[in-house]
Amino acid sequence: EEHSDEFLTHSCSNYTNDGSTVFSRDGNLVLKVASAGSGGTSLNSGRIMSKESYRYGLFTFTAKVPKCNYVWPAIWLLPGNKDGQGPYGTWPCSGEIDVLETVHDQSFGTFNVVAGYGASSDGCYPQAQMSCNTCKPTYCTSSTMNSQSQADRYFVQPTNCEAGDTSWEEHTFVLNWQPDELTTWIDPVMSWDAQGNLVKLEPKAEPAAANGMKTWKTYKRQSTPTWLAVGDYHQQCFPAEAGADAPFDIGFKIVLNIAVGGYGGAPCVWGADSCSTTCGGAIGSELIMSDISVWERRA
Repeated sequence: EEHSDEFLTHSCSNYTNDGSTVFSRDGNLVLKVASAGSGGTSLNSGRIMSKESYRYGLFTFTAKVPKCNYVWPAIWLLPGNKDGQGPYGTWPCSGEIDVLETVHDQSFGTFNVVAGYGASSDGCYPQAQMSCNTCKPTYCTSSTMNSQSQADRYFVQPTNCEAGDTSWEEHTFVLNWQPDELTTWIDPVMSWDAQGNLVKLEPKAEPAAANGMKTWKTYKRQSTPTWLAVGDYHQQCFPAEAGADAPFDIGFKIVLNIAVGGYGGAPCVWGADSCSTTCGGAIGSELIMSDISVWERRA
């Protein structure tokens, strides 16, 4: 993909298609923060979106994920295009599934499901009323993300930026997406039969360094308030199209990217000199994917 984060997450990343930020090496797919942008107020980085869409199934991503230097790498799913344009509207009306988001020196990944509904003004009830405007121009975002708790987190590995830990070891991130339920694991134990069918998937043992943080996370629609909150929008605005688990009942594309800064508390944002000064150490950071596999659920 070729666009910037200026009007998306406001990170420093300028996603280019010149061969320097997305390429193959030794059989792996590599995304890279390759260089500073013009004037030093952005960083040229990699982002890709799959051509195919998938609905329900098992997804595995084996990757070495960059850390430190205020990077914000992500493995996620989004319908349609970079704007999340789907049958229920543009982002967030048609949903987003974040298998992995992690920033800077965090030892964990976050797994989130993001939905939303059209609103009479930007904001959520009671500040704004629901509207069938397909999230244009105003909407309510209904997300499981919660920076004040560990509810959306799973432990990956300790990260020490001062010691030069600028990448996690290779890990396998697994998403099981089924109607009414989504689960993500880190390095689960997977067993297969002679025909190649998955017969067992169990969480790995929690490392001592996890301090009680799990290595997996599940969202069930009936026990996830932010998912339930968008039900009226889909039922009233799309009664013939939307299933009970909307918006997570439509095809999504796989997205990989490395943002830099732009998240809450980051010292650099799009258009600032700090992109190439404070956050300039991100240049050279790589997200290395050795495998992406999808077992889509049969109709």
